[in-house]
Amino acid sequence: MSEAEGRQRGAAVRIAKLPMSEVLRAHTTGETAGFMKVLVEASGDRILGFTMLGAEAGEVVAAVQTAMLGGLPYTALRDAILAHPTMAEGLNTLFATIPPTAH
Repeated sequence: MSEAEGRQRGAAVRIAKLPMSEVLRAHTTGETAGFMKVLVEASGDRILGFTMLGAEAGEVVAAVQTAMLGGLPYTALRDAILAHPTMAEGLNTLFATIPPTAH
């Protein structure tokens, strides 16, 4: 689900966005253009959608897609120890910036 689709559906979501310039691997390759963006349900930890524009996006999207298919909460990716330095390692930073649930 994209952010626009979420709005059209009236879905309550939390959104986090990370510029690729904040991903360590992007600095080592010099490919800092783009971003990662995730939508998480507002009242839980389920990942509803993920977008990435940048180098190696297909590999990172596939990792998030696998987590979504497996029903993993976003916290599993936030807290995972991912290989360093990789573009996927940016997922730790992205998921750490998800706003807390409203109570």
